[in-house]
Amino acid sequence: MNKKPIKEQKAEKEDALRTWIEKKVNLAHEWIDNEKKQKSRGIIRGGIYMCELGENVGAEQGEYRPALVVSNDTINSTSGNVSVIPLTKNLKKKVIKDKQGNLVKVLDQPRLSSHYFLKKGKYSFLDHDSAVLGEETKTISKVRIGEHKGNIDSGDMDRIITRVKWVYGI
Repeated sequence: MNKKPIKEQKAEKEDALRTWIEKKVNLAHEWIDNEKKQKSRGIIRGGIYMCELGENVGAEQGEYRPALVVSNDTINSTSGNVSVIPLTKNLKKKVIKDKQGNLVKVLDQPRLSSHYFLKKGKYSFLDHDSAVLGEETKTISKVRIGEHKGNIDSGDMDRIITRVKWVYGI
């Protein structure tokens, strides 16, 4: 893998952060102008929404991407904030290797205990098969939430919450 020089990486990140600051100011203004409307938005647990997570630092999930709402519906209907888990199309799958370390098989299940796969075949509103990143749970302002893509079923939601509990040692 050919990496850019560190100086170039830093300059690109600074540019991206400056752009994000402008977007964040606009979101803050939108919140100030429409706080009551934002708080009353009918965001639902188990819904997948497009969310503006901003510019990341390190390995955080950022950008405008789908995220699953995991906070309860009482909070979702009264608070200005909701808890979400970002999705990614980068599926880290479990692999089986032989004693010499050679790849034998790639399984269609998450390599990491905190991830859960949602399949486009089951959820046609997804653009890709996606991994729910349980270790990336975030609380965000409702003003960051955009289009509602669809809802997942209660069985998948229960399995995702089991993974979030594992993340927090609950």
